[in-house]
Amino acid sequence: MTLSQPRPSRPPRRTVFYSVAAQWDNLGDIEIRNAALEWIRGTGSDVIAYSGSMPEAYVAAFDTDEQVRFVENAVQYQALLWYFLLRRRASMVFAPGPQVFGPSVKAMGKSLVNLLNVTAVRASGGSVLAVGRSLRGRGRLARRIEVAVVAMFQLYVVRDTRSAAVLERVLVNAPDLAFAHDFGQSASGGTRTDVVISLRGDRPISVDGLSAVVDVIRSKGLRPLFVTQVKRDDEQHRSLAEQFGVSAVLWENHSHSDQLTRARSAYANAGAVVSNRLHALIFGIQHGAAPIAVLDKGSDKLASTLRPWVTLRTTSPDFDSVDGLAWMSTEVVGLADGVATESERARIALAKVEGQFVRLLNSPIKRATEVRN
Repeated sequence: MTLSQPRPSRPPRRTVFYSVAAQWDNLGDIEIRNAALEWIRGTGSDVIAYSGSMPEAYVAAFDTDEQVRFVENAVQYQALLWYFLLRRRASMVFAPGPQVFGPSVKAMGKSLVNLLNVTAVRASGGSVLAVGRSLRGRGRLARRIEVAVVAMFQLYVVRDTRSAAVLERVLVNAPDLAFAHDFGQSASGGTRTDVVISLRGDRPISVDGLSAVVDVIRSKGLRPLFVTQVKRDDEQHRSLAEQFGVSAVLWENHSHSDQLTRARSAYANAGAVVSNRLHALIFGIQHGAAPIAVLDKGSDKLASTLRPWVTLRTTSPDFDSVDGLAWMSTEVVGLADGVATESERARIALAKVEGQFVRLLNSPIKRATEVRN
């Protein structure tokens, strides 16, 4: 290139439309949506993120900068999307996490809006991507609409082995996006003496069975510890902690960011985590704690998401055994080396998906003639 020749200008980037709205009191929802947001921000693209009715403390827990603009109003968000679409400047990333499609008018309406938006983005030359999705539901019409929607994605990745059967289509599977964050091992396997217990407040459990497990944990020289990472679980955790004389990391009046830090500190010193919450188990795995899943009757969420990537021991809501082995005969902690290896394998799998994700979002904006061709 000579001095007289102008330097080629870098093609303008599309603005990426994305949603962070979810369960406002759930640290796991923040974790996976923040991971996807980090991937988007890594491309240098501006982001218009729908936050809906999420409280300020929820939104403040996300890692953001001047690239990200939050929009609370759904109508305004949709209007902005079409403003950028008409200028062929929009791409879209669907948020990770579960989607349930059913026979209700609301569910079908959401599917139809998704179909319209995805069709418009693809027709304008934009990218439409999704990673970490989970599909459930039996609504036939909504499922058919979803099949049409998914067919237009350039990248559509689910986090479990069940979603493909629900949609009756072959789908790419990768680990849950929470595995993207590596927090290392804060303590060696031999010095991890805490066992984190984090249980859903809306599912029945055997209090007597759990009491017996707490006694076994203590008899092994370990310390049981209740940790709340979904605020609505606080009441049950408080009650159980008082009943058993066990310490607890309750949410109470802490902000989302503060509770996330407090929860992570607890997991960093744990040798095992016992939970029926997916992201309590993954948070533990991130920090080297061995997962013991409490499998609720009729739910395949934990096994279908985790078993492709990690060794998952299980118990029932009655806490009668661990994979058929008495709790007293179970090595509750001390498996940190295996956890670290499996967690790294999951991160490597996600890194490959991230590379494809970034390449697609970084694709240059096409001229109208290129799109039509």
